[in-house]
Amino acid sequence: MNNSLIVIPIRMASKRFPGKPLVNIYGKSMIYHVWERAIKSKVGDVLVACCDKEVADYLKSNKIKYVNTRKNLRSGTDRVYDAMKIVGKLKKYNYVINLQGDLPNIDPLDIRKLASHIRKNNSEIATLATKIKDNKKVKDKNIVKVAISKNNNKYKAIFFSRAAIPYSSPCYYEHVGIYAYDIAILEKFITLKQGALEKLESLEQLRALENSIKIDVSIINKAPISIDTPRDLKNYLNTTKNN
Repeated sequence: MNNSLIVIPIRMASKRFPGKPLVNIYGKSMIYHVWERAIKSKVGDVLVACCDKEVADYLKSNKIKYVNTRKNLRSGTDRVYDAMKIVGKLKKYNYVINLQGDLPNIDPLDIRKLASHIRKNNSEIATLATKIKDNKKVKDKNIVKVAISKNNNKYKAIFFSRAAIPYSSPCYYEHVGIYAYDIAILEKFITLKQGALEKLESLEQLRALENSIKIDVSIINKAPISIDTPRDLKNYLNTTKNN
């Protein structure tokens, strides 16, 4: 899969958890854990996209490939594209995977499954989801839910929301924040303006759906833990310390 590039966009100025890329988790920074799992997936080249000198110095000292992007970018996807443009001058890629920098326990096999899905199905965008087994997550606005359609054992995203969708469903799906893009679609996505639904939900993937870009969904067994706040980190350490 050497025609694929994994980009991990990070920045220190997170509103809910400033400095989280370099927070210590069992002797390694969070970004190191994510980068290590991306490497283990063996999907393709791995690159960290950053905009802070402190992070760049850390990555350089740990021999992690990175590029410096602009600071004033709208989203993580914009940072991914900015990084891809820089390295794309040196090597041609057909697919780019946007891997969030706050998923320290993501399974490398799930990254590989996503990369395989977009290649086999010629998807415009592909992402991951998993069945929600804990009812508390259904009501949690920090857990993004995805309504999906199924046709010939293939899943497509209909809508993403922080609310429980579809209404009165016997089964809800949690969206996992990792995306695989066809290069041409990523280039198109970056030029699109924010839509009303994206602004309401604060979910940039809705920009794609509002502009008739299809998002395929691949189902995995278990969602990785997303660390968005200091409390998330505390819970993560409490639940994984004996694993």
